[in-house]
Amino acid sequence: MAITIPASAEKTFEKVMDALGGEDYSYYLFDVKNVNESDRAKKVVEMVVYVPQTQRVTAAAKIQDALSKDNVTAEVLPKETELNVYLTGDVKKYIRLNVKPNGSKGSGGGAAATAIQEAAQCVYAAMRYECGEKEIYTEDDLRCGMNHVDVGGTKLEDIMGLPKEWKEGSMKGANEIFKKVGGSGYKFVRGDRLLDDGSIKNAFKRVKGQTNLSSEDKWNPADIWMVKESEMAEIKKHLDGESTIDCLNNALLQRFNDGSLIGISLKKIEGDAKMDIKNNQPASVRKANEKAKFVKYDLTFTSSMDVYLYYGSGTFEKFQARNFGGSTKGDWKLELKGRSAAQGKIQGTVLIELLKNAGFTNISQFKIPTWAESDPKANKAGDITTEIYNLLKDYSATKFDKSPKAEANNKAQIAIQDKSWRYSKLAGLRFLDWLQKTCSDKDMAMKEMYLYASSQSDKSSVYYKLQ
Repeated sequence: MAITIPASAEKTFEKVMDALGGEDYSYYLFDVKNVNESDRAKKVVEMVVYVPQTQRVTAAAKIQDALSKDNVTAEVLPKETELNVYLTGDVKKYIRLNVKPNGSKGSGGGAAATAIQEAAQCVYAAMRYECGEKEIYTEDDLRCGMNHVDVGGTKLEDIMGLPKEWKEGSMKGANEIFKKVGGSGYKFVRGDRLLDDGSIKNAFKRVKGQTNLSSEDKWNPADIWMVKESEMAEIKKHLDGESTIDCLNNALLQRFNDGSLIGISLKKIEGDAKMDIKNNQPASVRKANEKAKFVKYDLTFTSSMDVYLYYGSGTFEKFQARNFGGSTKGDWKLELKGRSAAQGKIQGTVLIELLKNAGFTNISQFKIPTWAESDPKANKAGDITTEIYNLLKDYSATKFDKSPKAEANNKAQIAIQDKSWRYSKLAGLRFLDWLQKTCSDKDMAMKEMYLYASSQSDKSSVYYKLQ
């Protein structure tokens, strides 16, 4: 069932969702337990976040820290595993986060949770193929599914411990895979030594230097693979023999089309499942058909370090441009947002090369600030403050008073922001400024960004996206 967050809490809830994932953690195993839309209610949303027992206090602290960096007030309560996240614009109301051990519901945190969730999709898909469509599956059915998968070290007990919504999502995904692919004789793999962590990973390592792709995910974001068991040795030999990116992509396309090797990228399923093919057409055709374009931007004054760039009209059809390096380093990226999960990132330096290769030679005019110059105590900190002020004014940031009488106070507000905020805000504003004033084709630039972030670049390979 879809969750409706009260309008007053939507912005803060989005920031909570952002705070559940960072560079070194992922706490996306959660439930929304209660929503109270009453005007008199103080606790408007109650959430439970599931993490390993030993990480509860640490997780609460990391979430609080991430929210604080995003200028959201979050208070860790005396239990140290509960937080009140106060709504933007109404500090009397809050979102309650309870950080509970995954043994009470669900399994794993971070990479471990992801591995279990992806392994579960393998098992449920294998079960659908081997046991047929059922409304209720038994433990014996699940064990049957386990006989037709290779999911590394993930155990059936881990999968059986997942929350109800993840099990239901995996079943919906399994039915959609069977509907779209059909056939028989498949083994579902995730993190296996032969293909996923073997020939496929090694093949990309050999050809990565022939691309501008920053990671394997930008080439092919498949989380699981379905492979004809009778052809596994032949497929491995085929992949091991490819030495160029184009030949490798052609090999995967050939295998995809004959149904012997199919990669599937997984996103959390809410509502009905759908699965679409990506990158089965030439890059020129993909670009011509892609509808992403520059629609609008969104930025606030001091309440956020983010700049949002919309490529469509939907709430989640946007890039979030911000520093992902926390308080210790500058790591400016653009993250492609999604309704249930982030869809991919572009590192700042990669963005510059991407647009340069796409013909935007003047992208060199866009300069990501250095981490050192962003320090509010740096020698030329005043110049940075003034630049941020002028750009916020030029682009009419929300809650920014553009009147001359407010200038001194606005600059004072910018001057006291921390290093990460100044670095992040200036990078995002400079890119927005380049996009608005210097870029020769804003729509094309957004299209290139979207295709890269969503793993649909010129050198990306074919896969299914299940969401």
